[in-house]
Amino acid sequence: MIDSRLCRLCGFDGIEPEINLSGMPRWNHRLLQSHELATDCGIDLTAYRCPSCGFVSVPMKLSDNYYDDYVNVPSLSPQAQQFQTEQAQDFVENFGLSGRTVLEIGCGDGYFLQSMQKAGAQCFGIEPSSVQRELACARGLKVEQGILSGKRILAEAPFDAFVTRQVFEHIEDIRDFLLTIRGNLRDGAVGLIEVPNLDKLADEGRFFDFIPEHINYFTPRSLSLALELAGFEVLEVSPVQEGESLRALVRWQSLPAYGELAQRVGSLRGDVARFLRTCHSQGKKVAIWGAGGKGLSMMAVADLSQVQLLVDGDPGKAGLYAPVSHLRVSLPAELALQGIDAVIVMAPAYEKEIAQKLRAELAFSGQIILAGRGFELLES
Repeated sequence: MIDSRLCRLCGFDGIEPEINLSGMPRWNHRLLQSHELATDCGIDLTAYRCPSCGFVSVPMKLSDNYYDDYVNVPSLSPQAQQFQTEQAQDFVENFGLSGRTVLEIGCGDGYFLQSMQKAGAQCFGIEPSSVQRELACARGLKVEQGILSGKRILAEAPFDAFVTRQVFEHIEDIRDFLLTIRGNLRDGAVGLIEVPNLDKLADEGRFFDFIPEHINYFTPRSLSLALELAGFEVLEVSPVQEGESLRALVRWQSLPAYGELAQRVGSLRGDVARFLRTCHSQGKKVAIWGAGGKGLSMMAVADLSQVQLLVDGDPGKAGLYAPVSHLRVSLPAELALQGIDAVIVMAPAYEKEIAQKLRAELAFSGQIILAGRGFELLES
C-alpha cells in the first residue's frame, strides 16, 4: 500500500476511507502455481473517496513486474467480440477515421485494434504485457511493447485518434498518462476511453468488483473531470455493455498560445512613442482619455512624457493621479480649454461610446486613436 492521503485526481490532501475488504486476493489477474500456495495470503483492500472531487481510488501501486505474465483475453467471448467489433466500427465510421492513424494504448491481444483496422483505420498499438503483445502481433498488427508515460513519443506519432480500453483504472499517475497521450496526438485528434462503471458497482452492491489491480474507480462525473483536467474536450460520456462500463469520447485541440499578449506590450509602447513623436514635431497637443483599470495598465507600459492631459468621464477621479505616469486626471471639458489636437482613447470597453461623446457632445474635431484596437485611427 502507498501511504498517501492525496487524491490521485485533484490532489486534495485528506481522502477518506469508504469501503474496507479483508482477506482479498493479492492479485486478481492470475491464478497460482502449486509452489506459490505456501506463501499466499489475503490482503486488506481499502477504497477511499475524495471529499473534494468525489473520486474513488485505492492508494496502491502495481508491482514493477505486474504485466510480465498478465493475460486477459475477453475477446474469447462471442459477446465481447460482438461488442468490440461494433464499437470499433462505430468509432472509425463516426469520426471519419478510415485511412487515418489510430493508436490503442493497452491493446491487449489486439482484437479491438484489428477490428478498427478492418473498418479502414491505420492501426498501431502499445502493450506492456509481452504475452499479450505476442498475441496481437500474431494478428499481423504493429504493436510496440511498453507503457505510455513520462512524455514518451512514439515513432509513428502524431496520431489522428487514440483508444484506451479498460486501462485507465490501472494508472497510478493519471495526469502524466493523459498528457503523454496528448503529446502523441495531432491537433483535432479524437479519442475513446473505456473504464468500469463505479455507479453500476455501487447500485448493485458489487463488492467483488473492487480488486487490487483497479486503483481508480470512475463515475461519469469523475471520468469527465479527469479528462478535462488534462485539457481534453469531452464530447460524450455514456454507459455501455448494459452499464458495465463507461465510454468517453473526447477531442484534443491545441491550447491557445498567449505569446501575442507579451508582443502587444511592445507594439503599444512603440505605437504610442511614434505617434507622440509625430505630434510633437507638428506642434500638436495630445491627451489620453481613460483612467480606469485597463487604461492605467496601458499607460504604464508607454512613455507619456509628451502627453499634455489625462481625462476621464468619472468626476470622482478628477484631481487624482495615475500610477507610474503620475498624470493628473481632469474632466473632458479640459480638452477644449487646453486646445488638444489628438486624443488617445485607453478605455477598451467604452471606445465607441467615448468617440461618440468626443464628436457629438464635445465637438472635438481632432484625431481620435483607439489604443485598444491595435492603435486604430478613427476616421472623422
